[in-house]
Amino acid sequence: MKGLGDLYLAYTVVWLGLFGYMVYLHLKQTKLIKEIDNLKGAMGEHGGGE
Repeated sequence: MKGLGDLYLAYTVVWLGLFGYMVYLHLKQTKLIKEIDNLKGAMGEHGGGE
């Protein structure tokens, strides 16, 4: 039964890693969206772009 414990541990580590990576990507995406909005606002104030 030691093999099943190891398998469960590996499975848990992989899923935690994937979850952590998804949280990291979400935070990075949120930061980029805010930065894009700030740049669009700066362009609008200076009469550039759309």
